[in-house]
Amino acid sequence: MALITPAEARYQIPGLTGTGEDTLLTELISAAGAMMARWCGYPPATVGAAPTMESASYTRYQDGPGGTDLRLDVYPVTAISSIYDSPDRSYAAADLVASGDYTLTDGERGLVTLDWDSVHGSWSTGLRAIKATWTAGFSSPPDELQHACRLTVRHLYDLRQVQGRTSQAVAGVSVGMVQATHLPDEVRRILAPYRLARSVVPV
Repeated sequence: MALITPAEARYQIPGLTGTGEDTLLTELISAAGAMMARWCGYPPATVGAAPTMESASYTRYQDGPGGTDLRLDVYPVTAISSIYDSPDRSYAAADLVASGDYTLTDGERGLVTLDWDSVHGSWSTGLRAIKATWTAGFSSPPDELQHACRLTVRHLYDLRQVQGRTSQAVAGVSVGMVQATHLPDEVRRILAPYRLARSVVPV
């Protein structure tokens, strides 16, 4: 399910009524969602897929942190299917950590903590020692994310007529134009709290 619907996108575009442009709006919503997710540092959930902030299942490999706390690198986390702790990176059945040994202590930030009476004891250290499968993202996006998506769709919709141009003459003066690949500043400000710690995209 997309962050917004075509009907919701139309709220942000004055004069656009009816469903005649819904096919275009659907494409723009998809593009806007991917742009937002990429800027926030979300990886594709599967090979070849576009990044998304919507709820999706991830299987990822992370370095072993040691201690009792493990931070999954895509969040918010809503469910954990499995965690393997495998220093030799074989991820064998014997490396599966029992679900009763840990608790999702902070889903908003992806924090998983081994229980005090955990049989597992502590997370290993080592390169890619952890293989985890979990569900993360927003199944019901907050209002501000929906608003950011509407603003981005409006941005892409308005730039259709100037696609590929970097400037235009206004009263004899060359004026630089906002590029369609750039998120508007207002959208970036809204998205700033949602950036993942793993994000390497410049602010």
